[in-house]
Amino acid sequence: MKEKNRIEINKFNNFTDLSDPLAVSFYNYLPTDKLYNSWGVETAKFPTTKESSTGWELNIADLDITKICGATYFKQYFSDTGVIQHRILVYGDDKKVYINQLFDEDPDLYWLYNLEFNSAPVTLVFKKDDADAIILTSTDKMVIWKTNYSPYTIEDVPIITSMCMNEGVLFCTIKEPAFKIWYATDLDAENVGNISSNSGYISLEDELGDARKIVAFNESVFVFRDYGISKINYVKNEATVSQVYLSNTKIFTNTVNVCGNVIIFMTKDGLYSFNGVKVTKTSVDIRDMLTDNNDSAVASSLGNNYMLALKLDFKDDKTVLCEEGTHVNNAIVIVDITDYSYQIIRGVDVQSLLPIKTEVFEKMIVTFNSGNVSKLGQITNNSSCFETPLPKYWVSGELNKDYNVKLFTKLTVKADIDVKFNLKYDDKNISFTTYKTGVNEFCFRICCKQIVLEISSSKAQAQVDNVILDYYEY
Repeated sequence: MKEKNRIEINKFNNFTDLSDPLAVSFYNYLPTDKLYNSWGVETAKFPTTKESSTGWELNIADLDITKICGATYFKQYFSDTGVIQHRILVYGDDKKVYINQLFDEDPDLYWLYNLEFNSAPVTLVFKKDDADAIILTSTDKMVIWKTNYSPYTIEDVPIITSMCMNEGVLFCTIKEPAFKIWYATDLDAENVGNISSNSGYISLEDELGDARKIVAFNESVFVFRDYGISKINYVKNEATVSQVYLSNTKIFTNTVNVCGNVIIFMTKDGLYSFNGVKVTKTSVDIRDMLTDNNDSAVASSLGNNYMLALKLDFKDDKTVLCEEGTHVNNAIVIVDITDYSYQIIRGVDVQSLLPIKTEVFEKMIVTFNSGNVSKLGQITNNSSCFETPLPKYWVSGELNKDYNVKLFTKLTVKADIDVKFNLKYDDKNISFTTYKTGVNEFCFRICCKQIVLEISSSKAQAQVDNVILDYYEY
């Protein structure tokens, strides 16, 4: 028998080389130089003043809401006072729209001008008569709410599904017909649907499919379509279109989001980034876990973090939190676009993600398809879903790279207490659980050709700093 050797794991994933991943599968851990506890979800709280460190939860107890079906956030400028108000709108299963103002001591929601919609409205902000105007657009109607005035419904116009502004021109995608892009040089969304000297449309009738989302990015305008990306060029009152990217599979519209200096989006083949010139597949390795139906996938961004709620197939026999009942989504993938490291939060059925950015704080608000449907949540570093710890799992690839017979004798780990380490070798396994926080040693004798390490815990705090596996070569 030869001298003692060791396998040391002091980095728990290689996010740039998919041909040799250090982790075959993981969830509710952030695997980088250590196995860090993943982010999680807690009840959303909002400060009562800009100077306050305490906050309140939205109160829906006195409303006829059993489920929050959508939420949106916008800033509204009041020209008469010079005040900017931060608003949250909540859409309930009673079909009503409720409003609350941030930095206010009143946590109650109030029915907004008796407004009702058949589905959760999308909120878009534009200027009208030198004042902020809010478009509430849903599947059944479009309402405009101008600052200091009551909202009013716009009749006989196409329903706007997304819009952006660039170089003094307003561009919109519409519900029907979805192959048309409308534009207005006076920035007035009410002109959409009317051809005039100030407005018109562009038809996109080619193999890329319908127009689903329009984005202003890098001083250009891009249209994300069912199967590709088009660029709109607007010069001297004339709009032209060029094809930028053709996708082999459908782009999931609600995953398109600007994050830092790129736009991230998902297809059935995985996650892609677009820098305004070319599309590149990211190293976020979730393709084999993507299910056939991810039409309910939705994404948003906060800072350099792209956050994607979707349904993944973890290819195991486990049921984690929301998976124990009826659910739509079951995971949140959080990608740091600076290095494309990522974590997967498993067991949370998120319906929508809503970034809130104020002078005082930034946070990502979430609503739910199942589970905590009457609450607004926020992404946080608690590694729990409200009060329930997120169960954690990480499994390595094959550790014995040459497959020669070896005698393994000791496992040394630096980790939190109550973390389980399971060595799977040939067709057998042996398990150990840390008995203290810090360095733990476990001695044994295993003679094998193949060996894999699994790490798991049911605790919220279950960090692993490093792992050393001692062995002798035969």
